[in-house]
Amino acid sequence: MSIATTIAAIQTKNAGVTGIKSAPTAMPSALNTTLLPIALVWPSEARWNLAAMGLRRQEREYIVRVYVKPIGQGMAGPDDGYQECVTLLEAVGQAYLGDITLGSANIDTMLEMNDSGVSGGGFELTWGGTAYWGFVYRLRIVEKSS
Repeated sequence: MSIATTIAAIQTKNAGVTGIKSAPTAMPSALNTTLLPIALVWPSEARWNLAAMGLRRQEREYIVRVYVKPIGQGMAGPDDGYQECVTLLEAVGQAYLGDITLGSANIDTMLEMNDSGVSGGGFELTWGGTAYWGFVYRLRIVEKSS
């Protein structure tokens, strides 16, 4: 069981979603528009448990932030970032539902999946003082090891 291994599994799944241009395992120093839409993963709180027969379980929440497009930057009229978010929001959710182990031998299961819906900035979708269209998924994942 490794946080880095789980992040890699999540990002492999994200990279396979049509419309996601970048899903790195390391945090970028800046959000370059050529990388957008980009999916980034933050490991959040966890509950560690010892299980029977020498197996251990770690139940951790992973926060996936998908930055789609800067809000209103260079736009004369309505921002098309909203519509792009609607399409990607569905595609990312379907990708996760299609494989609740995310193709990883270290992941036992995904217990819960929540999304923020389309967001136009806010705390979770602001980077370097710039607000982005995007969305956030929170994945509760059980990892296993012996």
